[in-house]
Amino acid sequence: MDPSQRVAYVPGTALYADSAAGLGRRQLRLSFCYPTPERIREGVRRLATVLKGELEVLGTFGTVSPRPATGPQSPSPGTT
Repeated sequence: MDPSQRVAYVPGTALYADSAAGLGRRQLRLSFCYPTPERIREGVRRLATVLKGELEVLGTFGTVSPRPATGPQSPSPGTT
């Protein structure tokens, strides 16, 4: 997120108990209460800037898939 835009959002996966099932992958949550129409427009403009930046990062690096845990999660002998 771009802190200079002073806008935040919660990824949709955080809203489901079983995020491993992929629920909420294409959603986000916005929270607000009683803003003026002008502030809503400004908030949407800022959010669009943040999302554009996020999409650029995805376009550059792609998505990251979590690796499944297999066995103990400690370094192998000989690795530092």
